[in-house]
Amino acid sequence: MPSTASADASPPEDDDVKHGAIGHLSADEELQQAVCEALIDDTELDSSDIGVRVAHDTVVLSGSVASRGELLRALHIAKTQRGVTSVQTDDLSIRDA
Repeated sequence: MPSTASADASPPEDDDVKHGAIGHLSADEELQQAVCEALIDDTELDSSDIGVRVAHDTVVLSGSVASRGELLRALHIAKTQRGVTSVQTDDLSIRDA
């Protein structure tokens, strides 16, 4: 089954988040897309239950993964994307076996 990282449907809590002109993404939206694509493309990670939000170059991962190894893999993937200044995983949990 292919991995599917998803963008969190809820809008960022910050009122000053900028959106690009029609047809253009803001920097945060571009980062969100890059992180989601990198999570999906990684063959060692099932990202189907990982949500991704970005605000002010900070990535917030949420949802669940199967193991600590997968959590660390998702963290590494997000951190290595160009433009990411920090990654929060407080909302990303490890599923019970």
